[in-house]
Amino acid sequence: MLGGAERIKRRPHLLFDMQTITSTLDWESVAERGACTAVERANEQYLMFVLSGLGPEALIEVAGLRFSQRTGSKVRVQALSRPGVHPVGVVHVTNDVASTSMFVKVQRADYNGGQNLEREWRFLSDVGPLIMAENPALRSPNPIAYYPERGLLLMEFVPGDSLKQHLFEIKFGINPTERLNFARLLKYTGQWLGSMHRFTLQNACGNPLEWLLQQFESPRTREVFLRYSQNGNYDELVSILRRCLDLKPNFRRNLCQVHGEFTPIHVMVANDAIYVVDFGNSKLGYAYEDVGLFAAFYDCLLPWRAAAGANRMRLDRQKELFLNGYFEQAPAVFRPADTAIMRWVRLISLARMLDGGERRYTGWGKWAYSRLAQNILRGKFTALCRVELAALRETRADVLDEEPHAEQVAFEEKTG
Repeated sequence: MLGGAERIKRRPHLLFDMQTITSTLDWESVAERGACTAVERANEQYLMFVLSGLGPEALIEVAGLRFSQRTGSKVRVQALSRPGVHPVGVVHVTNDVASTSMFVKVQRADYNGGQNLEREWRFLSDVGPLIMAENPALRSPNPIAYYPERGLLLMEFVPGDSLKQHLFEIKFGINPTERLNFARLLKYTGQWLGSMHRFTLQNACGNPLEWLLQQFESPRTREVFLRYSQNGNYDELVSILRRCLDLKPNFRRNLCQVHGEFTPIHVMVANDAIYVVDFGNSKLGYAYEDVGLFAAFYDCLLPWRAAAGANRMRLDRQKELFLNGYFEQAPAVFRPADTAIMRWVRLISLARMLDGGERRYTGWGKWAYSRLAQNILRGKFTALCRVELAALRETRADVLDEEPHAEQVAFEEKTG
């Protein structure tokens, strides 16, 4: 297994012709399971190129299996069609006595976005085990190997569905997943996030009002407010935020590691446990970001998904269970100042979700989204802007009057 401290070198742009690649890998294409897009085909080809370069013998070895001289060993790769920036798949390895599966993620040589496989490897190696040691039901996939020169990450394969699928998919007939303990899963989800923030709490701190202003003034957030006809509300929200920052330039909160994409989509359910996945966007930040994004997922549910989720458990109760679990393990409770900050966070988180929904679709799917879903979401976003803006107008600036490092003091008091 390669160490996380392995130096990463810039990889050259790779050009290849699939006809020139020979491999003993047994390949299951996305196209075999239905139609696929040009992007999916390109990702699949790149995944095959990288794994073929590594070779089946290396995959068998890293999986912890011995090559069988009597019957041979088999390596089957199943490419996955999944939204995301990285080609992904599952490597199934078998010999005559055992079998195992690994999840594989590849970072393209021409990718220049914010996600990073080295960051994911380090998180899975350093932080995930700490959380699981406290509670074996709170997990992340075990890291198996990282090849920086190939942009290749191998980890434990989690054979389950996401919390989003369990809670919000429309299902007909009797399904064994309906016997899941949703209350426990939601509490686990909150506990996992609170534990991550607690284990990674830094001595370093900053002014979250500065972070909020940066988020509000980003082109992505501004574009969403314009698209949903909230330009007037946007200007007033930014004005109030600027005024608070001018009055409280020394307001402080400690930094911690944030997941960066924490929603029910990235929580897998398997083996009576939850597995949080996808840490390529993790970074140092404020705990508000993860909590706000999880709540924003509920704010932008379309009616049919909201109905499916409410049929299993009231949506407000779902969010309550998540927050209860979070504050059981979080480094500090939210004080009145944090509650005020969360009003801005709720809006920028929802704007991020709406922007992501818009970008996720192409072709007829984009047309249907713009004609159907966007009208529904426009009403939700408008109503939420009005509610939070009205509350912020009434919020006094002295709610932010706290001693520096109050979050750290609360953490020390909680942990003794």
